[in-house]
Amino acid sequence: MTYEQIEAFIAIMTYGTITSASNFLHVSQSTVSSRIQMLEDELGTPLLIRHKGQRNIELTSYGQAFLPLASQWSSVFRDSRNLKTLANIHTLSIASVDAINNYTFVPLFTRVIDSQPNIRLQIRTHHSDEIHGLISNRTADIGFVFSRSPYPDIISRPVYRELMYLICRKDSPYYDGISPEELAPEHEIYLHWGLDFQQWHNRFFSPDRYPVVSVNTGSMLQHYLDAPMRWAVAPLSVVRAIAHRTNLTYHTLSEPPAPRICYMLTNRYPNSRRLEAINTFTSELEEFIISNPDICEFQSWMLER
Repeated sequence: MTYEQIEAFIAIMTYGTITSASNFLHVSQSTVSSRIQMLEDELGTPLLIRHKGQRNIELTSYGQAFLPLASQWSSVFRDSRNLKTLANIHTLSIASVDAINNYTFVPLFTRVIDSQPNIRLQIRTHHSDEIHGLISNRTADIGFVFSRSPYPDIISRPVYRELMYLICRKDSPYYDGISPEELAPEHEIYLHWGLDFQQWHNRFFSPDRYPVVSVNTGSMLQHYLDAPMRWAVAPLSVVRAIAHRTNLTYHTLSEPPAPRICYMLTNRYPNSRRLEAINTFTSELEEFIISNPDICEFQSWMLER
């Protein structure tokens, strides 16, 4: 049994006739027929029903049973031929919160895809607690969150900080340097950006004053900022991405929330086969942060605020 025989059998079933199969394989019809005949002789049973004067091919019951086996055989053969190439391909599983996957790191991920042909990215969006667990059990190779990790087997490295801004419609009465005390909570589109943000929010807004709506992803904010008095607070990368596509703008706050610090999570004992890819991705990350005006490279003093 040879790959060419299996290939001829699958081609006939894919394209319906010996003529079409021979055109696809760039061989003569007699060659295709000969390969099928040798395959049937080796298996000791007919695979195709041949009707005189009928072009379309039908499978015998043996042929129907053999088809999935032939597909598996062909797949294994192709993978074995590409084994050397596949050995140089490294898949990285990255788990991040919504704002990072949909806004901040989109240019970074695109850059890695374009510049690192041997690295394949699997990008998934999760909540912070889930990401900590995925890194701890090594289901994900790299995680990005805005909170420190409580797991002893996780290395939590601060990589950048991002300032927070007010976002609103362009015809809103808000302005640069506005005080949070001038903002009415009943017009707020609220998103819980973390504990630091919640402490800031509790400082200026009474817990018995409810926002007009609460959402749980940055991408949802734009759908509800549809009235001049409505407002929200978000990190700069989210704000710029939303404002760029809509009739929205953003302003500084006189007393803004503390900057959001992004932490890169990796397992203390990563998969050794992916270590090189993790290091390559980390280098790309560092270059991206240095060159990105929307985020600030991490410095130790940022943790003091």
